[in-house]
Amino acid sequence: MTSKYWITFIGSSPFAVINTVWAACKEGYVPDSLMLFVNEELSETSINTVRQWLPIVLVEYGIKEPSIRTLNVNETGFHEIKDFYGSCISSFKEKGEIAVDITPGRKYMSAIAMAAGISENANHVYYLHLKDSLYQDKPLSLIPAHKCQLIDLKKEFEHTGKQ
Repeated sequence: MTSKYWITFIGSSPFAVINTVWAACKEGYVPDSLMLFVNEELSETSINTVRQWLPIVLVEYGIKEPSIRTLNVNETGFHEIKDFYGSCISSFKEKGEIAVDITPGRKYMSAIAMAAGISENANHVYYLHLKDSLYQDKPLSLIPAHKCQLIDLKKEFEHTGKQ
């Protein structure tokens, strides 16, 4: 079985991380190895919420022991963040399929993640579009299906022929 990797940031809204993984699982991309970049200033509560929920979600999709690693990064270390994404994608590419999630984190973090995902040829660049802020930081199971949409921007751009 080919490994499936997930790379993202943990921001101040833990369910931005959890729900995007959950939505991808529902659509058939079930990661078994997750690399989570963490802002050094982030509260332990957000990190712990993600670490508690992700295994619960992934077990429901057949991943009994997901590998969940965190790496602390300096929030304003733009080059460091870019290098981390690039090196993770490069090393994981040899081992399996890669998804980059740009949903959580600040705008510039998402921009760096998207640029790395596209330039390093990740298989997926996901964004979970929440159509109503009322559901921000709520579990996916409590969000009406018509209020959120998982978008694979990599596939979207390939489909239109524009990058």
